[in-house]
Amino acid sequence: MYSSLFISALGGLALVHAQSEATPNPTIPAIPTSTVGIPTIEGALVYDGPPVIGYTGPGGNATIQNGNPAATFQAVFPTPEFDSATGTTISGSVTAMTPANGTGVMLMVSLANLPDPAIYGPLVYHIHELPVPSDGNCTATMAHLDPTQRGELHACEAMAPQTCQAGDLAGKHGNITATTWNVSYTDLYLSTTPGSPYYFGDLSVVIHSSNATRLTCANFTMVSASNTTGPAPSSTPTITPFMGAASAGFGSASLFGGVMVAIAAFFL
Repeated sequence: MYSSLFISALGGLALVHAQSEATPNPTIPAIPTSTVGIPTIEGALVYDGPPVIGYTGPGGNATIQNGNPAATFQAVFPTPEFDSATGTTISGSVTAMTPANGTGVMLMVSLANLPDPAIYGPLVYHIHELPVPSDGNCTATMAHLDPTQRGELHACEAMAPQTCQAGDLAGKHGNITATTWNVSYTDLYLSTTPGSPYYFGDLSVVIHSSNATRLTCANFTMVSASNTTGPAPSSTPTITPFMGAASAGFGSASLFGGVMVAIAAFFL
């Protein structure tokens, strides 16, 4: 019995290792802390380390974005979503527009049919550094928008947003903690100027479960060259789903935990 248990444990470890190898995590900083042995799912840390006051990346603090040209962008989440393991299909959008003074970006987040945060939450969402490809593969969006190369090893300090990753919307403005979520805020560290390292207009937004699994994602598109919402999209985008690493879904973290328990049982 022990030998069978050990073989199963090794198989589980091989699966986790294969997923990690297939989607390396470019957000883990090389310095100052070694990250050997830190588990990741789909190229993201499963659990951030504790906040470290004043911690920044090699690029220092993020820069407040002044003089942004008037523009409105919107990301509408598609059907079906990338990973349906939670049993829900998230709907809604993230709208971002230039405020009247041209400093930063105003964001309006309107989401419905979110998975139960008591089971899968708190949910987090971020702007990622690449757009979603035509097959809807959220993993292909890679890491968070991070011009200062801060990384994710230490959690964002909401009281010091200039030290956070530019794309870490949840870290700076709060996690998603309900099945319906409507919030609005201004983020000073995003740009509507093409070519700026803080520009998000050709990037994507991704919603994750608490174990970092990517549930759904959508690209920002310009809906108006002014600071108004402009016409609403005619319909929710429909995609041909990517059948890849995310098919393991939320259970990836459970698999990792189960493998550890199995190995411990073998040696006890």
